[in-house]
Amino acid sequence: MKTKNLYYLLFFLAVGISLFSCNKDNTDDTPQRGDLITTFKMDDISVADINLGLTVAGASTSLSPQYNVEMIKLTYSTIDEDGNPTNASGALFIPSTTVACPFMSYHHGTLVKRSDVPTFTGANTSEGMVGALAASVGFISCLPDYLGLGDSQKVHPYLQADLSASASIDMLLAAKNYCDENGINFSTDLYICGYSEGGYVTMATQRELELNYTSEFQLQASAPMAGPYDVEATAEGLLNMENYSSPALIGFIMYSYTAYYENVSLSNVFNAPYATLIPSLYDGTKNLATINAALTTDMSALLNQPFVSDFRSNSSHVLRLAFRENSLLDWNPKTKIRLYHSMEDEIVPYAISVNADQILSARSSSSVDLISIPTGSHTVAAVPIILSALEWFYSLE
Repeated sequence: MKTKNLYYLLFFLAVGISLFSCNKDNTDDTPQRGDLITTFKMDDISVADINLGLTVAGASTSLSPQYNVEMIKLTYSTIDEDGNPTNASGALFIPSTTVACPFMSYHHGTLVKRSDVPTFTGANTSEGMVGALAASVGFISCLPDYLGLGDSQKVHPYLQADLSASASIDMLLAAKNYCDENGINFSTDLYICGYSEGGYVTMATQRELELNYTSEFQLQASAPMAGPYDVEATAEGLLNMENYSSPALIGFIMYSYTAYYENVSLSNVFNAPYATLIPSLYDGTKNLATINAALTTDMSALLNQPFVSDFRSNSSHVLRLAFRENSLLDWNPKTKIRLYHSMEDEIVPYAISVNADQILSARSSSSVDLISIPTGSHTVAAVPIILSALEWFYSLE
């Protein structure tokens, strides 16, 4: 009898342990996209600080700062190339008002050094001042670092649409979560903009927002600025050049794509010694100027010429297909767009925006306008273009 009782006791214990194990295994503690991982207050920025920053920068704008601003660093959950959770960081700028403010997402231009983003450099930089100025006139400003920059240790998916959009949208979701948790009043109206790579990120983000996030945000306007929206055409143009003043950008595109796409190696793309040098140049510790100095502006010396010839002649080249997959002109925008670009841009050709305007205007159910700036290099034109976009957003509120 005792033996039988012991049998039943062991049986029920085993069943209980099994059920407990099943329940534990079925508990999903996986972070959801936009979940806050950590938050950290970086700075309080006064109206006087913002006005001083505009003066020092020599920036002229009709915008008049109204609110002091709080700068917060967010670390949040997003996804990697396989759809698995990974962490990213970004800066959140909150105006000191109880009014329900709309969101604005600003997407920075090409940065290679992980610590060059506002979550490391603070508000006293050109990128940080964009966030602070926008917040001071009544926007809750989100500045995502992107994957591979800031706290993220991944290779940055440079000019790759889906991962560019997901990191930016998840930053917006994290910002909403932060506002909810801290009693900050907001509306779900949203404005998005970005310059250079950020222009590309803006267009990728708009496409994804319109496709899958209409219940989360009411996108009001989009201002992609001087972006390489047609990645295939951009790459083809770069590969046709004899000399290019910023070889670090070519290196960044190729390094990123060989990291995320199979069947292409750096030794296929670059000549020696650059093929072996590239990974150490893009390890996140060096800026564009340092990388430019380590490369050559002579494209025949930098790039493997059999690769260049094959790319030019083969419409199904694996990299060409990858670039085509990440180009952003084959969709139907539903939100008003202003494309900004300097006609003297030497880094991202003005013709790219002309082409984007023509194609998207024919497809869009809303307005698409190209705002052409007659003078100014890629760098010089950035500040007046960004300020013009912010002024446009403010006029729509």
